[in-house]
Amino acid sequence: MDQYTKTMLSIITLCVVVITLIIVGSVIVHDHDDGHDGEYHEYMEHIIERLENIEERLD
Repeated sequence: MDQYTKTMLSIITLCVVVITLIIVGSVIVHDHDDGHDGEYHEYMEHIIERLENIEERLD
């Protein structure tokens, strides 16, 4: 193989590796966040209820 072919093959291989790492990382992060969505919403509902209680006391 000549130098041009080796360079192009290296660039294509690097791009494939980077894209694969991005996809795998995205899947890992996406799966990790799903477990905490319910807890976050429950916590926000609790905060909203507390704020409503404080508002009622002030009135």
